[in-house]
Amino acid sequence: MVTDTTPSMTAVEAPYGLRLADPIEGAQFTLLTQRPVTPASIDPSTFAPPVDTAAVITATTLETPYQVDALVRDDELSIVAECTSSERTAVGPGEYYVELSSAKMKLYLYVEGEVVFEPGTDQVRLSFPGASELRVGVRSLHEQPAATITTTDDLEALATALSQLGSALKTTSCERSFPTLRGHPPLIERGPELSVPAALSAPETGVTIEVPPRLDALLPITSLAYYLGATVEIGSRPMLHADGWSHSLDGDDGFETTVARVLKQVFLLDCVTRTEGMYDVPLYERDRVEAAVDLDFPALYDQPLAEQVRQYLQVPYEAVAEAVPTWKLTADVVPESSALPVLPFLADELAVVRCPDDPTATDGAKADLSPKVTSFFDTSDRGGEAFVRSTATRSETATRGLDQTVFTPEPADSIEQTYVGEGIPLGASKMSVEEYDRRLEFDASSRERTRILVVCNDPQMSDENVVGDIYGTREWIEFDITTREQVTTDELADLLAADADFFHYIGHVDPDGIRCTDGHLDAETLTEVGVNAFLLNACQSYSQGRALIDAGAIGGIVTLTDVLNKTATEIGRTVARLLNQGFSLLSMLGLLKKRNRLAQRYMVVGDGNETLVESESGTPISANITQDTSDGCRVSVNAYPTKSYPMGSLVRPYITGEQKCYLNSGELNTFNVSVERLNDFLEMQLFPVISNDNLYWSDEYSV
Repeated sequence: MVTDTTPSMTAVEAPYGLRLADPIEGAQFTLLTQRPVTPASIDPSTFAPPVDTAAVITATTLETPYQVDALVRDDELSIVAECTSSERTAVGPGEYYVELSSAKMKLYLYVEGEVVFEPGTDQVRLSFPGASELRVGVRSLHEQPAATITTTDDLEALATALSQLGSALKTTSCERSFPTLRGHPPLIERGPELSVPAALSAPETGVTIEVPPRLDALLPITSLAYYLGATVEIGSRPMLHADGWSHSLDGDDGFETTVARVLKQVFLLDCVTRTEGMYDVPLYERDRVEAAVDLDFPALYDQPLAEQVRQYLQVPYEAVAEAVPTWKLTADVVPESSALPVLPFLADELAVVRCPDDPTATDGAKADLSPKVTSFFDTSDRGGEAFVRSTATRSETATRGLDQTVFTPEPADSIEQTYVGEGIPLGASKMSVEEYDRRLEFDASSRERTRILVVCNDPQMSDENVVGDIYGTREWIEFDITTREQVTTDELADLLAADADFFHYIGHVDPDGIRCTDGHLDAETLTEVGVNAFLLNACQSYSQGRALIDAGAIGGIVTLTDVLNKTATEIGRTVARLLNQGFSLLSMLGLLKKRNRLAQRYMVVGDGNETLVESESGTPISANITQDTSDGCRVSVNAYPTKSYPMGSLVRPYITGEQKCYLNSGELNTFNVSVERLNDFLEMQLFPVISNDNLYWSDEYSV
């Protein structure tokens, strides 16, 4: 049934093609054709793979707007050819499903004829000799919770609720390591009694997790219980039981670290084992694991989950630690009953959950802050520049917005870090139950164009106004960009109420609010905000950004201290380019902080998982380049999971001629390549490049 949340297919011209749009995720992908096409809807059930929308077009040649890989499957969905950018691939006459990667949605082409895959410099040409027509099927990557569990604050009741998280798994095989086979866990809300909807059916995996009767023991097992489809029970000590075999969850490094390691180890080995099944791809991590452990992966593939877990965990973690992908998210959750509703969202991201002490339990006066936090607010070193983005005096800005305790959470070895609780965490995003719920309320179906609002309220900051030209430079994605200067309070309020994807503010934020031409707009007076995400690029914009989140925004970037205009301009431009290449708010800011010391003064409020558009490669990447010799370079490629390409997705960097796939999180590998090969890699798509501790872009970097 077609609804306003069903992916659509529409014909486009100049050039000719078929635009695919997923209104739930706001994703778009274009297939180029030689002549005009008119898609005719057909029954999606005619496709063997599950799709939401299907159409037939009269076209036997297609081009993609950038490099993609493809799998060619027969009518029984067995792989008959794997197509990559390294060489031309041809398959003889037959009935085939061609599955395209990096299309921001599940995309299948059905053809009766031949399949010819011809990679070019920055695109792929697909032709189907002998075919009279082509069928196109699309499935959204979006997932919604199936039901809501009500639980009391009683720990036994919470254990029962956590036992139901695995009901969202679409399989208990190792293929659940693919994100498309992990449904969103059911929601959890607090109530007067325990209530589990009859529609939920937890899998019987034979795995039980036992923890002591403490909230700070139950919360950290959230993701592990979900991923294993485990039954959670209250016991005397933390243990994992798998069909009669037991494994302690309280190792030498402590309970939370042990739980995190078990999750990472099982996930990694599932990703390796799944290569024995439907997705028999050459996986880099498999090579690394096979060289370090003695596991029979063909035999493991056919074993039930509990037996797989037993054999996995008999391998010391140290043996596979180097192959474990950098984890996407670490979540510090203050162990209070009010935080229970966030657990399904953290499980959905397979987050490592830790339970820190409440930083507000002690006196949070600024005078008592640690030296590290105090130095963070020291803006005396201005590098010769006095112009900051605040019109307030130094005495006014010293404590503005610090109505909560400011603290530095324990560092995490993950790409992103978030915090749920009272206080302001330096170096992490701040989330609440309301922001997580807002993920489910977001509806992009009202527009297929990405709408950007840019407001510059100070002529002296006009150098940053070029971000209006940076947003929207992506080919094959429709943008609607509005740039305004010197707006009034009423005009700014109207802009913030508008339905838009991103709001980029350039100007001043003072104790009275966001500065306009006729005074200040205090965001705390707004009852509704229509923009999804924002950057308030002004001094000490935390409180105003927090107010935008409270009024309805999903996520944003703010500052906790004064920022120099020159630095803010540089950061604002870089933020625009990173968001325009598919980075999430948190991953983008994390990358920026590594290269610009003053970027440490920016933080994410709300949902740091929010993205503006999808990366051309599906998973965003960056490259760290070291030139060792005159004719060769060492290149480290890093990948950043997103909400559309979560952990467990595959990525293939087109930097060498090898056919290896990699898990899409963290540093993939370090490659030794020639200058010529590196230049070809840099020309394939736009991505950030780090060299000599400076941040460049692939289209401007030259070896």
